[in-house]
Formats: sequence, C-alpha cells, structure tokens
Amino acid sequence: MKKILIIEDDKNLNKGLSIALKKDYKVISTFTINESKNYIDISDLILLDMNLPDGDGLEIIKYTRQSSSIPIIVLSAIDLETYIISAINLGADDYLTKPFSLGILEAKIKRAFEKIVSCDLNLYQKDGLDFNFNENAFYVDNKNICLTRTETKILYYLIKNKSQVITKELLFNFVWGVDDEFIDQNTLSVNISRIRNKLKPYDPIETVFGVGYKWKY
Repeated sequence: MKKILIIEDDKNLNKGLSIALKKDYKVISTFTINESKNYIDISDLILLDMNLPDGDGLEIIKYTRQSSSIPIIVLSAIDLETYIISAINLGADDYLTKPFSLGILEAKIKRAFEKIVSCDLNLYQKDGLDFNFNENAFYVDNKNICLTRTETKILYYLIKNKSQVITKELLFNFVWGVDDEFIDQNTLSVNISRIRNKLKPYDPIETVFGVGYKWKY
C-alpha cells in the first residue's frame, strides 16, 4: 500500500485528511518540519503545508529533492503566484490553495501516482552514463547523481526518443500535462539546464533553437 506523508500543523485538517485517505493509503501524520524529516525516505507522496511552526514548507521541498523524486503536493493558504512558482521550480508537483475540495485532492493524488514513470526503457548505458530508470539510479563516470522526479521524466522522454527533435510543447505536456496550472514556461529550460549540469562532463542534450531538444547519444 502506498504511503502518504502529511505535513500539516492544523490538527483538525491533519486528522480529517488522515481519516479520508486511510481507506486507500497508509498515512503518516506529522506537524513540523523536523518531525517530518524522519519519514520522507519511507514515503511515496507528500502532502505539504507551507506555514509550519518551525519554518517554511519550501525547506521541505528543497530537503526532499536532495535525495528523492517522490511526488509533493502543496496544500497552502498562500495564493501568491510568485510563491506558487517558487514551490514548483523547487520541485513541487502540484499546488492546491486552501480551502480545497477533498475530491480534487484525491484525484490529484491518484494522478500523481499514475504519472510516476513506469519505464519500458529500463537501462541506458553509453560512455560514462549509466541510468537505471526502474531503480531510480543514475551514474556519471561511476558517481551517483540525484535527479528530481521532474528531471527524471525529462531525461527519460529525451532518451526514449533519442535522435529525434522533441518540441518544447511535447516535452512540457509529457512532464506536466496540458491541464497543470501555475507552471511557468521557463521551468522547462531551467530543468534542462540542471540536467546538463548534473551530466557534466558529458553534453548529450542538444538545443534545437526555436523548436526544442534532442538527445544526441
């Protein structure tokens, strides 16, 4: 059974979410940043409040993305566009403003699990690049690198369609979906840049100006 980590200091909301989700998932309830860090590694999805007693929820997004690509859905009363974009750019997969519909949240959770890459492309090995998508293990010259879930999906799609020019629209829709809100178009180029930095000294991603990208190897 999938494990959902709730990080929410509102005890009533935390309890209500736990009761509603326990019918389909195993739920871990936490109320602070420090407490939640004990459970991130064993969770499959995070429901994250932004205003927590011991800090900003953005800290949890950054902390999680250092080692994990699990889906993160933000639940917050903060509806500032710049803040939402910051959360997405740091690695959040979705953002719901409070108050929100439980039915919509459950649909987004289901969708988040469905969008996790189920790779028919298992292994990719070329020169010093060694990727195992099924095990989420990525090595450059035998050194392990950590990719976010978004970076993993971009890498997967480019390699799956190697030697083909993939338009920005196709790549964007594969990673985020056509109905995602609050996704800045610049987010794609930011993630491509991060992947390139992590794959150095190799440079397998070619930019086809005005069109999109191509995996060269």
